[in-house]
Amino acid sequence: MTEGLVRIPKLTSRSGWRWIVATVVALVVVGVYVGVTQPDNRIFVVTVLPAFLLFFTVLSWFSTWLDPVAGTAVRVRCRLWRTTVRLEPSTSVSLVSDRGGTLLLRARPAEGRGLHVPVVARTDYVEKSQPPALLRQLADTVEQHRAGGARPVAEALRKQAAHLEAGGTVATSPLAGLITTGMLTAAKAGGAGAAGGQLG
Repeated sequence: MTEGLVRIPKLTSRSGWRWIVATVVALVVVGVYVGVTQPDNRIFVVTVLPAFLLFFTVLSWFSTWLDPVAGTAVRVRCRLWRTTVRLEPSTSVSLVSDRGGTLLLRARPAEGRGLHVPVVARTDYVEKSQPPALLRQLADTVEQHRAGGARPVAEALRKQAAHLEAGGTVATSPLAGLITTGMLTAAKAGGAGAAGGQLG
């Protein structure tokens, strides 16, 4: 199913995952305690807790892939459901902040569901960027398949790659300003301000 696809890593950390796992375990413990000590609420625990765990699993169990040849981005959720976005002229691409510490490459088709690819993350748990080779591959793919707004986005991704290859840090990288402000300016993004026209 993933032959010919390039996997796009999640920008997470062990600390972040430990916090998530600890939260889930705590909820399970509380649910069991309530079910044992409060029989009147047992039905609520039996129905709501499994539904929450199922929702959490569906929400967190996914992978994102790039097909450079076909010019598509693919999200596979729970190994069952796929969302495929063609990076063609009718699909607009842009760099946007999720306002939570992560910069995303957004691919939004004219019809259907779009998807987001993590590019850079600066949170309490992680400070990471996609590797230079993948950044260049993303840039080449959106440009070669003529996605809407591809040129400024590709330029910004390549500047990020060059910065990292030169030994630069994520904190001082060209795209770091986008993470906190949601707006790309020449001053904050090392001259990659042209991509700002694609935000929104």
